[in-house]
Amino acid sequence: MASGAEFRQDMPPKGGYRAFNFHRTFPKLVWSPGTVVAAIFGATAYGVYSALEGKKAVITEKFEDVDINNAMQPFLTAERDRYWLKLMAKNRALEEEIMKDVPGWKTGTWYGEPVYFTLGDKWWDPSATEVSEHKSFKIGENDDTELLVFAHSWGSVEARDHLWRQHSEYAGPKFYDNWFPQWMSKWFW
Repeated sequence: MASGAEFRQDMPPKGGYRAFNFHRTFPKLVWSPGTVVAAIFGATAYGVYSALEGKKAVITEKFEDVDINNAMQPFLTAERDRYWLKLMAKNRALEEEIMKDVPGWKTGTWYGEPVYFTLGDKWWDPSATEVSEHKSFKIGENDDTELLVFAHSWGSVEARDHLWRQHSEYAGPKFYDNWFPQWMSKWFW
């Protein structure tokens, strides 16, 4: 060390350091806890009220829709049946027109044999493919040409084959009819 160097201690300023706050400090509150609890309670109350009113509105609307549907159901059913009968009559007339030159042909049968063997008072609707076999449709929007789709067209054959494999519409006696007593079979089909 150098001989001329002298040790000097750092000391506080004269009069001491100024006082400082060494206690824990809290941030300034934007809302008081009571305000926050009141706001949450109010929002919850409004949400519950809105949900209940919305549920009432949905129930009322559903009731009105069901009521309107019940009132209109006879008219809708009659209109559907009317359309169905017109379509069946059109198909029957078209069958008569197409098969008029075939000897021994009776309309609605297969050379005099019934197509469906309906059991009792059951009615089996023809399949969608059978009903729409002879449906005519326009080729283009502005085209006046109509195209008749006959039973031997490709799309019709594929659809009929699919429907026949997937949904049996045979209404005659089945091989398993004698497995069940007569009183029980009415509950199955």
